[in-house]
Amino acid sequence: MFESFNSTPIGKFFKLEERGSDVVTEFRGGLATFLSMAYILAVNPRILSESGGPCDADDYADSGGIFSAGYEECMEDVKRQMITATALVSIFGTLLMGLGANLPIALSTGMGMNAYFTYDVVGWRGGGDVTYGQALSAIAIEGAIFFILAVTGCRGFIVKFIPECVRYSTPAGIGFFLAHLGLQTAEGIGVVVGDIATAVTLGGCPLENRVPMVAYDDTCANLGICVTSDNYTCDVFDGKMTSAPTWLGIGGGLLMVILLCYKVHSSFIIGISFVTIISWFRGTNVSYFEDGVFNTGGSGEARYDYFVKIVNVESMDKITGEYSDDLNGIATALFTFLYVDFLDTSGTLFGLANQMNIVDENGDFPGSTAAFSADALSTIFASIFGMSPVTSYIESAAGVEAGAKTGLSNMFVAFFFFLSIFFAPILASIPPWASGSALILAGAAMTKPLLKVNWYDPCDAAAGLLTVIVMPLTYSIAYGLIAGLGTYLVCFSAFFILEKFGIEKPTFGPPEPIVKEAPALEGKELVEDAEASEEAEVSEEAEATEEPVADKA
Repeated sequence: MFESFNSTPIGKFFKLEERGSDVVTEFRGGLATFLSMAYILAVNPRILSESGGPCDADDYADSGGIFSAGYEECMEDVKRQMITATALVSIFGTLLMGLGANLPIALSTGMGMNAYFTYDVVGWRGGGDVTYGQALSAIAIEGAIFFILAVTGCRGFIVKFIPECVRYSTPAGIGFFLAHLGLQTAEGIGVVVGDIATAVTLGGCPLENRVPMVAYDDTCANLGICVTSDNYTCDVFDGKMTSAPTWLGIGGGLLMVILLCYKVHSSFIIGISFVTIISWFRGTNVSYFEDGVFNTGGSGEARYDYFVKIVNVESMDKITGEYSDDLNGIATALFTFLYVDFLDTSGTLFGLANQMNIVDENGDFPGSTAAFSADALSTIFASIFGMSPVTSYIESAAGVEAGAKTGLSNMFVAFFFFLSIFFAPILASIPPWASGSALILAGAAMTKPLLKVNWYDPCDAAAGLLTVIVMPLTYSIAYGLIAGLGTYLVCFSAFFILEKFGIEKPTFGPPEPIVKEAPALEGKELVEDAEASEEAEVSEEAEATEEPVADKA
């Protein structure tokens, strides 16, 4: 019915007939991709706004600084504006990829890099060594460098110099980092909380049982003026795993897992929606609009008043063009953004290209330069609107699996993101315990490359493990990379020196299977075995001739 569309200028531009597709298939693929990645509209603004964005604690110094009601209201405004920005950046990147590379691969702000941006670079509520404006400048520079690498073809040479054990462990480490966030309270279900003795422990206690952790400095010790934070413990008043929102979030996560097992592309959306809708009923122990359940982001009444607007287009005046010309101290952040963005994009693009069977004998695919360039330019565009780096989304595999083969699929994905701009009040009212399980499962999906690490080699195993484990434990992707690369560099240097003295490094791999030979039979055993074999043969012959004999009789 729609085959005639293939001969139209649009159909020819996207090479629908050449790739064996049609507009209906591309629409179906675009819808599957959007449903698989739409959770980013709720999760990304929540994570990035935790940095405080452009909110200045000095403006609220007289009322409690970063813990004042004014600062939290500013953060809530930033979160709402970041919903619009996330959708806008996704539209730009997805359109650029579809029109430039003609590939069904959608783009948005990268999970993992948004957490690194917030908790390691800018810091929680601006507590890091780099300001929000400096971080955005670093992202713009990173995008420009990435673009140069893409158009000059240098990306292929760079990949060869990164140790495989670190390259495969990096996405897994980021996955563990995301899962760690999803298990905590600010961005997740609140199962993991603080502990004085062990740093972290089991949580899940209700709001009234939480005791905030304080910075016990001289002012706190001598004057009794102690600075609290969102970090808390459940050890004092107990109540572990009695929080209703925690259990609701766990239930939503289990629902997502079951749906994923049945390959339902909208699993995340269904799970998040299930928990969110239940959390919108007022007067319950899980209501997002009750101060006794959730006490950040303004009052419960203020959150509800914004929610009932339903349709509202947020401006982006607070987060647009917030660059800083002070570039001191951004080197580490710049390198980490570039490294992670480069690896994430490379892995996603080549993985999806393999899924579409378009990789040639040289390991390249059609439109690869345009695809990498689109990713780089989208990152620069994202920095204008206060966003972390953009990357190609592996969730696009849902669209490819549904049959999408061209960039026309991206046009539909961009259209769905455009519609989401008008529903900021709905998206801003998704509670953290609804999206926390999505972070955990997204992190789990990122651990697959660990299968490719040679765990039998002690050097590869040490470098890989340190890359993975240091990231969540230090809240820093950069420290994980330093640990992994540093370990491998020391090992490689030692191997190089020892080789000069004629000491070769052994090779490691899976142990060969042990094959046990049957014991040889001698004497009486051999005769008995032969007789048993003859009896078995006679029995088989009798069975084979049983029917003919009966018929003859």
